[in-house]
Amino acid sequence: MAHTGEQPVSPLRSLHSDEATFVKFVNRTLRTARPWWINFEGVPQNYDDIPPGGALHMCTYRTHPWVFRDADTGDKLLIKNGEIFFPTSTQYDEDGPIYIPVHVTVPVYSLKNCCLQCIRKHVKSEDYTKLELPKSLHTDLKNSPDLLRSIGKLSRRYRILVQED
Repeated sequence: MAHTGEQPVSPLRSLHSDEATFVKFVNRTLRTARPWWINFEGVPQNYDDIPPGGALHMCTYRTHPWVFRDADTGDKLLIKNGEIFFPTSTQYDEDGPIYIPVHVTVPVYSLKNCCLQCIRKHVKSEDYTKLELPKSLHTDLKNSPDLLRSIGKLSRRYRILVQED
C-alpha cells in the first residue's frame, strides 16, 4: 500500500474528479444488495441497500470505484459482471443526463462456498464445531466474508493491473 504521511492509502480508492456520472444500480438477484463506495482513503462507505429487483439511482464520479455485497451474509455480488465497478462517462438525451443501468448479479459460487453459505444461514456460529465436518471446513465457516479483507485483495490485484498498464 502507498503511504501518505502516516495514513495507509489503498491503491483501490476514489480519485478526485469533476466528471459526474449518473448510474442506476439494478439488483438482478434474489438477495438484498449493499453498495459500497471506496472513498478517497480506500475505506468502503455503504449506501442504501437495494432490495431484490430494486434499483438505486446514484450521482457518482468516473474515478469512484464501487463493490457490492449481500446485505445479510456479506457474500460477494458482481456489478456489471465484475468485482469492481468504475462508472463511465455521462450520457445525455434531450432531457439531460441519463441514468445508465448497471446490473448487480450473483456470481457462480463453488459448491463448497454454497454449502458454507447455507450452513452459516442455518447454524449458529457457536455450533459450527458440533457439526461432523473436517476441521478445515470449521475454519472456513469461522472465516465468514470480510469486506475489508476482500478490498485488500482487490487492491493488490488492482495495483498489479495498474502497474501493467
